[in-house]
Amino acid sequence: MSSLIALGSGGAATVATFYLYVGIRGKNKIDVKPDNVPYWSYGIGLLAANAGAAFQQLPTIGTQLNDAFQGNPAIGEWKPGATAAIATIAVFGLAPRAWKDALLGAISPSLFVYAGGLWAIPGSFLSSLLTSVVA
Repeated sequence: MSSLIALGSGGAATVATFYLYVGIRGKNKIDVKPDNVPYWSYGIGLLAANAGAAFQQLPTIGTQLNDAFQGNPAIGEWKPGATAAIATIAVFGLAPRAWKDALLGAISPSLFVYAGGLWAIPGSFLSSLLTSVVA
C-alpha cells in the first residue's frame, strides 16, 4: 500500500466530484453546504492536475481565462495574480452559488500556480498533502 487510502489521483478526483454532486443536491444523506462548495472543488482541481485524460482540461481553464484578460489591449497590463484575485473575490465576496463556486474553485489551483508567488503556496502544499494521502 503506497498511501493512506489508495484511490489514485483520477479515482480521488472522481470520488470527490461525485460526493460534491450528491451533496449539493441536498436530497440525500450527504449534504454539502453552499459555503463548503469552493473547498471541495478546490480539492478536485488539485487532484485533477495529476489525474488522467478525463480531467486534463480542467486545469487549463484557469490559464485560458487569464490569457483572455492578458490579450485584451483595452485593459492594459494584466498579470496572472489579478485573475487569481478576481476569482478569489468572486468565490468569497459574492453570495454562495454552487455552479459558480464549483467552477471557480476547481480552476483556482492551476490559476494560483500560474500566478506564482504567494498564490502558489497553498496549491503546492495541499497538492503534496493530497497526493500523499490518495495516490
